[in-house]
Amino acid sequence: MDFLHDPFGLQTEHMDTWQMLLRGLVVFFAALGMIRIAGLRTLGKQSAFDQLTILIIGSILGRAVVTGKNFFGNLAAVLLIVLIQRLLAWITYRSKAMGKIFKGSPLPLIHYGQKQRDNMKKALVTDEDLKEALHLNLNADKTETINEAYLERSGQISFIKTKEKDN
Repeated sequence: MDFLHDPFGLQTEHMDTWQMLLRGLVVFFAALGMIRIAGLRTLGKQSAFDQLTILIIGSILGRAVVTGKNFFGNLAAVLLIVLIQRLLAWITYRSKAMGKIFKGSPLPLIHYGQKQRDNMKKALVTDEDLKEALHLNLNADKTETINEAYLERSGQISFIKTKEKDN
């Protein structure tokens, strides 16, 4: 009955199910609050920067629920990571140079209808990858209809179609 004396399992080697459930409840609402601090863009996984933040947060919060190790320390670590992420997001919003450092830059894969083979090689993007993205994004089959394509900072491939001529 450690639950009655130690509801979060802070003083026990092995937690009861009830202690894990209480931790899970607290972690859920704490994470909800921290995501509100971090901002909605973090959940949108706009960049590798945001994805990394979510991965680290998930790992630490999972540990906070199921291990007997430093519950409040885990929550504090997540809060620190969220605050750092928020600070870096603000810095990259204010400075284009910092945005390039922390988030990267789009990489042209097609420029004026010509595949940029060096950039494709650098990003390890194959012709098949371009074709797949074309299918998924534009329901199209041929890159000849594309004027520009970029590997965006998020890792997605975006397209700008060739302008159609008036008949």
